[in-house]
Amino acid sequence: MRREFYLQQVWVLFTGAGLVGVLLLGGCSTKTQRLYRRAEAFFAQGQYELAACEYSRIVQEAPRDPLADDAWYKLAYLYREELDNPSAALIVYRNIADNYRDSNYADEALFWMVYLQCQHMQDPTTAAATCRELDRRFPNRKDLRGQAYLEVAGAYQYTGQLQQARQLCQQIVDRFADRPGIAARALLMSAKITDKIGDEPQRALALYEQVMEKYPDTQAAIVARQIVGLRYYEEKTEMHKALLQKQRQQARVLGNVPPIKQYADQPAMELLAAIHSLLRQAGAQLTMDEVVVISGLPFTFTFAVDRPELAQAFYRNPATAIAEGTGFSYNLWTSAAPAGLLDNATSCLLQDRPLLVAYGADSAHWCLITGYRPAEKELYLLQPGADHAVKLDSEQFLEVWQTSKVPALWPQGALSGFRFALTTRRRPADMAAVVKSVLLQSSLAWKQRELMRQPAGAAAYDELVELLRKAADTQDTAIREQLKSWASTAIPLIISSRQAAARFFARPPQGLIDETDMLYQEASQRYNEIGAAWEELLQQIVQAPSSMEPSPADQEQSASAQHWQQAIKQAQELARMETETLHWLASSLAE
Repeated sequence: MRREFYLQQVWVLFTGAGLVGVLLLGGCSTKTQRLYRRAEAFFAQGQYELAACEYSRIVQEAPRDPLADDAWYKLAYLYREELDNPSAALIVYRNIADNYRDSNYADEALFWMVYLQCQHMQDPTTAAATCRELDRRFPNRKDLRGQAYLEVAGAYQYTGQLQQARQLCQQIVDRFADRPGIAARALLMSAKITDKIGDEPQRALALYEQVMEKYPDTQAAIVARQIVGLRYYEEKTEMHKALLQKQRQQARVLGNVPPIKQYADQPAMELLAAIHSLLRQAGAQLTMDEVVVISGLPFTFTFAVDRPELAQAFYRNPATAIAEGTGFSYNLWTSAAPAGLLDNATSCLLQDRPLLVAYGADSAHWCLITGYRPAEKELYLLQPGADHAVKLDSEQFLEVWQTSKVPALWPQGALSGFRFALTTRRRPADMAAVVKSVLLQSSLAWKQRELMRQPAGAAAYDELVELLRKAADTQDTAIREQLKSWASTAIPLIISSRQAAARFFARPPQGLIDETDMLYQEASQRYNEIGAAWEELLQQIVQAPSSMEPSPADQEQSASAQHWQQAIKQAQELARMETETLHWLASSLAE
């Protein structure tokens, strides 16, 4: 059923392309139409990267053109199916759903978001929220909505959240009773989950029988009949498998996990350092600066004067983005169930992979579980700045872990119970392609006005400049003190990522094409200048007067306002430098 639905969507995509192509044949053509024809030609020839570049030009240069939503949709398809970049596809689908609400593609964009959140991110919680949005906005697309909820139920099951999966299956059966194909698949999935849990074998049998009785003409009924016919044999087989699995769950402690570099009061850099340790343990020869650049951190800016830590925020999940960019498969869980963590840790360690978690009684830090001895109830935890893992009582660890406050560093970020591990490496990293993709995605994200529900990109600079103007024009010392507090914490965070970008471009890794050598050298110089400009802005804000002297009032007020005006000019210049540099890099590499 999923394959049939997928093929149907591809047919719609190409049928839509044909119709648009017919419309473009007559009359004089605009620049956008010419770009569109080029993109379509590249698409038809299988030159997908070139097609993606042309579609990207359309959406950047003419976002309100009648062809823009079509270009967005095909760009998302290319990222999803041909260019192996589901994170970029998610960003594009989100843009279609938010900014082209009247488009014929808006409903399908939401469905494909659900699909990617389930199949690639393995994040059913986020996917369920997208399903609810699909419900609200497109109540008449019942088949599409039912298919989306089935994807979420399958993701819950795949990530080990069996109770949530079974509960959602029952809701699908109730809500989509008039759609036999969907209801039958949900009921069959519920029966299989009940079988897997193993606590109610008679209930599982009854569910299989319901599938056969209520939906006799469906494929799900055929499967149910086969399962019931082999019921006793399968029960015996499952018991045997469970016994073997229990015997395999032996103690394992990894001794080859590199230390996590400590970044005091920088949770984003600390997370990247933990991911860097994961990559090195898995055999990837990447520097910390390369990891920072691949994450996209140097190319974001979020301004929230009361939350300076958001100056280091990601526009996407950095763990999954870095894994995908470097060619690794991965596992991601968000359930806070204690047994789930121990099961995941055991599974990862048996595959010689540590497990990334957030842990801490007061404020959580990103750490790696590097060992687990079930019989002794001992768990080994590698923390930032430590030379080796410490041994902890597993039960006490779980009590703290369940209540740890996970840092929110990206939209719909790490939830309670977040854990992540690398698995196999599918392919070596193509750093030229990775950097190009990161810069293109960052350039698109920079134009979005919000990140983490706060002003971001160019809008963040607008907000900063506006607050600096208030500091210059008012005698309210509270605004000035607030800006100083923000600058003291936030700007050093910003500088660290820009300096990482400057070092990266100064010595780009092997594999980047020779023709970009001069380009990267100039990029390095620019990010050095941006870091220095941020340092100058920090000094201007911190050293600016907070209050007026009573006499002579006019002169003091003028001197104070003059100081803050310099900070305004510096922030405006930084906005220009950051925006121009990012878009220059993205467009240069796209050519």
